[in-house]
Amino acid sequence: MCVLEQLMRALHRRDIFASPSHRWSDPRARLLDGRQWHAVREDVLSGLGL
Repeated sequence: MCVLEQLMRALHRRDIFASPSHRWSDPRARLLDGRQWHAVREDVLSGLGL
């Protein structure tokens, strides 16, 4: 029981990630980078008013 409790705490704190899950996966893995980010950067920034 203690192991499961610690696992749930770590998931909530985002100390560990569960790869196939959308809820418990690393949110940084879905960020745009490089060419993808530069292609949409202006639209995103103007949409946010920045």
